[in-house]
Amino acid sequence: MLRFDNVSKSFNKRKVLDGMSRNFPTGLYALHGSNGIGKSTLLAILAGILAPDSGAIDIDGCSLLGSPEAAKAKLSFVPDDCPVYPFMRGRELLQFVAQAKRVTVTQKVEDLIDQFGMRHYLDTRFGQMSLGTQKKMMLAAAWIGEPSVLLLDEPSNGLDGATRDVLIARLRDMGRNAVVLMSTHDADFATAVGAEVIAFASLQGAGTPVGAAT
Repeated sequence: MLRFDNVSKSFNKRKVLDGMSRNFPTGLYALHGSNGIGKSTLLAILAGILAPDSGAIDIDGCSLLGSPEAAKAKLSFVPDDCPVYPFMRGRELLQFVAQAKRVTVTQKVEDLIDQFGMRHYLDTRFGQMSLGTQKKMMLAAAWIGEPSVLLLDEPSNGLDGATRDVLIARLRDMGRNAVVLMSTHDADFATAVGAEVIAFASLQGAGTPVGAAT
């Protein structure tokens, strides 16, 4: 489902990622490592937000670098911060994501909006939302198009207990048919989701599938 080989990235001559490789089959995975080690950078590269200096990335059989539109249609990414324009309304975000993926907003997404208690925020501008509300809207948008790969950077940050429980249940369900790869310092959240914890340093290797014998 998700494969990347020899991914490297430097900023101002400082190498942040050096030959990162791995093959993730269907399931839930949580990256573990100290702050500043490069987890967010890797997720942004896998999502097509940042360009790697070298390497190859496949999203459910589509090359992210060779066929970015097809690959991005099969993935969703929720960063820790909210990069949405402050004047964009919640409903406009959902429509924008659906149009980019050439799909519609399904009942499953509408149900998640309701479970998150977000219905009355659909016509609110992001600049008028709290950070937690922005995060919930971004998370709901991530289910549009039923992605094969879901990338999450600190997904539990800023969430209330009820929303956290809904997200845990949704992620456990998604992990049956998709790859969910997250970076989180919330060990309790990773455990509740049932994610396999992956040491970030172990990604500097030969692309061995997670769970395979070495």
